[in-house]
Amino acid sequence: MRRFRFTIFLSILSVALIFSIWPFLRVRAATTLASRLAGKILLQVEGSGEAWYVSPLDNKRYYLGRPADAFNLMRRFGLGISENSYQSFQINGANSFKGRILLRVQAAGEAYYVNPEDSRLYYLGRPSDAFTLMRRFGLGISNQNLNQIIIADSSMPVDVNNVNSQIYSWKYQNQVYQLNINLDQNLYQSYASSSKVYTYYSGQEPADIRDAFYGLFLKIKSSDNQTLGLLSSLRAQAANLGLNSDQTAAFVLAFIQYIPYDQVKLEAGNNIPYYPFETLYLNKGVCADKTFLAVLWLRELGYGAAILDFPESNHSAVGIACPLEDSLASSGYCYVETTNYFPIGVVPPLISGGQAKIDLSSFDLLFNADRLGYLDIKQKSQGKKYQGIAAVKLEAAAIKQAKIDLDNLKNSLDNEKLNLETAYNSLKQQESQLATYRSAGDISAYNQFVPVYNQALAQYQLQTDRYNQDVADYNQVVNAFNNRYRQFYQQ
Repeated sequence: MRRFRFTIFLSILSVALIFSIWPFLRVRAATTLASRLAGKILLQVEGSGEAWYVSPLDNKRYYLGRPADAFNLMRRFGLGISENSYQSFQINGANSFKGRILLRVQAAGEAYYVNPEDSRLYYLGRPSDAFTLMRRFGLGISNQNLNQIIIADSSMPVDVNNVNSQIYSWKYQNQVYQLNINLDQNLYQSYASSSKVYTYYSGQEPADIRDAFYGLFLKIKSSDNQTLGLLSSLRAQAANLGLNSDQTAAFVLAFIQYIPYDQVKLEAGNNIPYYPFETLYLNKGVCADKTFLAVLWLRELGYGAAILDFPESNHSAVGIACPLEDSLASSGYCYVETTNYFPIGVVPPLISGGQAKIDLSSFDLLFNADRLGYLDIKQKSQGKKYQGIAAVKLEAAAIKQAKIDLDNLKNSLDNEKLNLETAYNSLKQQESQLATYRSAGDISAYNQFVPVYNQALAQYQLQTDRYNQDVADYNQVVNAFNNRYRQFYQQ
């Protein structure tokens, strides 16, 4: 999502496009399916279970993303209702508002989803609760049918110009934080209509055109007091929490990491980047959009920062100045992923659909970016160095060793299980021998063999008890490992 345009300042050629009737017929069919599914949550069963909401307002689908993304998106579609209406809907259902989100304006804006199947109201509590509720009512759909429903140009309601309030939700040190702020609509329009094409006169091109192009998006307008104003609000929150400089930087970066990834923009093939304020206003962005915002804010916090380009992976990330020994390829910059939460310094194991993903199977090479291909560093700036990478590396190494220890325990348990199965089979053979003696009427042999069998049975019981205890101990270790792993990735 990073193939941007550079133009020589010459002339522009307009091209006219003529559409046949076939695309028009396809749109009509899509609208028919969308109207039947209006208000429903769709689960992309042929993908990775991605969830989409079909808005009854425009019959378009909106990507729900992570729990916080789903929660915020659904609330944005909210329709305010009176307390009398709410009480009536609780009793009789809300038949006229199937699939809608209703907000109790007299109860701090509590949000409720009207399930199209039964017209009942279901409370949208915390982001995780809301996301679980959405999944509960999700309807599986094939890619072929899903593709018939138009993707909305934005993950916000249809009339974006009337939306000037944002609710941001993010996690820092595994605690959830929120920030509500009103954003200037006119300022958004000003940025959205600004040039996003780097121009120059022939023969006067800069030494590094891409670097100069990126520089366009790291400048704020003189009329813009909100891009840095929002950062000031975050710094105030950090100060109230007693965070030091590096912790504040991590707090701010976590805010950006939890801004929803703009899957719709990626799938639409929209390569036009956002200015930082656009990313904040829309509360979404792809890797480049969120990287521009992060670099701008890190510089304002006094840190050296840069844009880390990986052309072979078509991906970009943030470089934060850090000690040379901790940096990528001795560049002086450590990696910061923006498309998903990762601890500062950790390079994502893989990029899928433009977004960084966690690989549950490996803790190797988490601080090496070679797998992303060639590294090109742009917009380098000097400033404070982030000192927290060493601690992250220590924790990653400890988790990796814990995984090795866990695998060794598992191998030991497997051996115990094999021994237990061998002892069990031996016991069954002895039972068969006893049965043979009894059938033959050989009481003497039977009585002589009984003590042998009883001893083997007692030994088997001891082995079983020991194995069960080892399984219980192993499960405790697994739980401790999982908790530590989830803490690391804020899962």
